[in-house]
Amino acid sequence: MNTYRLGRLATISLASLLFVACDDSSTGNSDGNSGGSSSGADSDDGTGSGPTTDPTAGTDSNSGGSTTGDSGTAGESTSGGQDTDSGADDSTSGADTDSDGTTGGTEGGESSTGGDTNGEGGEEEGGKVELCEAPGDLMPCDAETDNPFNAIGLGCEGSPNNVIPIFNPIFSANDAETWRIARQFGSHIDPGDGLPTWRPREGETMLVIGTGPLPTLDENGALIEEGDPLGDGTSNPSGSQLPAPMSPLPGSAGGAGGTPFVNCDLLNDCSDSLIDQWNLGGGDANDLLWFQFETPVPNGTYGFSFDFAYFSEEFPEFVDTTFNDMFIAWSNSESYTGNLCFVNDEPCTVTALWPAQFQGGDVELSGTQFTNDGATGWYQANGTAVPGELLQLTFAVFDMGDSAYDTTVLVDNFRWDCEGCTPSEVDPCIGIDPV
Repeated sequence: MNTYRLGRLATISLASLLFVACDDSSTGNSDGNSGGSSSGADSDDGTGSGPTTDPTAGTDSNSGGSTTGDSGTAGESTSGGQDTDSGADDSTSGADTDSDGTTGGTEGGESSTGGDTNGEGGEEEGGKVELCEAPGDLMPCDAETDNPFNAIGLGCEGSPNNVIPIFNPIFSANDAETWRIARQFGSHIDPGDGLPTWRPREGETMLVIGTGPLPTLDENGALIEEGDPLGDGTSNPSGSQLPAPMSPLPGSAGGAGGTPFVNCDLLNDCSDSLIDQWNLGGGDANDLLWFQFETPVPNGTYGFSFDFAYFSEEFPEFVDTTFNDMFIAWSNSESYTGNLCFVNDEPCTVTALWPAQFQGGDVELSGTQFTNDGATGWYQANGTAVPGELLQLTFAVFDMGDSAYDTTVLVDNFRWDCEGCTPSEVDPCIGIDPV
């Protein structure tokens, strides 16, 4: 598997798929002890070539792909205080996330930070107002990039007031045709504003990931597919388990399963939303593509969100069947561990997301391979966080029950939410909302 672990502020090239190290002195250090940052190959990672069905990148096992070393910065704290076996090895993050220098935020065409920022608002605690330090004026860096994290608003160079720094980013896709950084998806133009219907939610590009091959971009950076689909085969691993730390097992009631979000074991899925569909699909993640990163949560910041849209050839024929392609966004936080992408107590699959907003024959699907199938429209996925922690997020898309009938997901516009929430059986408050 060609698994690309990026050093902080790094670039993936579609042409060469080579690791390119960038700025060593980016943000994230704290208490004035910046001292620069460093990166290098962990001697346990190794490199190699050839396909593998092991989706875990950068661990001490043979990944079979080209894996670059861990990166970190000088500072006072380690990367989250737990071993998640996620490919981060044993590196330290170097971020003192309790400092005033931790950052985050949102910006971009159609979204805003979920609370007052730059010290203008926050939670009231002990008679004092807790200031939210998540920046509300993010500086996009995706105009000319082949870095998938930049495309969704992460890992840009800049000051703590306008970027969201990331640590230990991993992007695992053996097949380079299963992801693109696009300025447009499909050919439909919204008659109301004269802009593409499927366009970036922030900056100039968005990340497109899928379980089947995607066409090349046109000269304008648009991803348009006319006529028959390219086909279903990919060289991404099939028959795979979920990448660590994802787990389909229920996490409520201390791992026994019961009432979602109650007494989470902080190891398995506390939404209890994955297990039924995982078992129904045979417990295999086919044509698996996944990516992961860590980011320090700004002071006074209790949540985050990102936007996605889900398209599938399985709409509507395979609703309520074992063929149920899945998109997972997994949070590993002190406040919550588990799947963030669920609706009606089910994960983001063909069954759970039906009836889709756009269905076969709708003009909004023009120029995509889904003209006879369906798509959700844009959704906002919401998560919870703890100020000062090093939040780890993992995303995956894969076929279930087969390796045919492709699914494509658009991902963009990661941002902080100052107010956030604490999920409970009364108010889950995380999950997805239409936007």
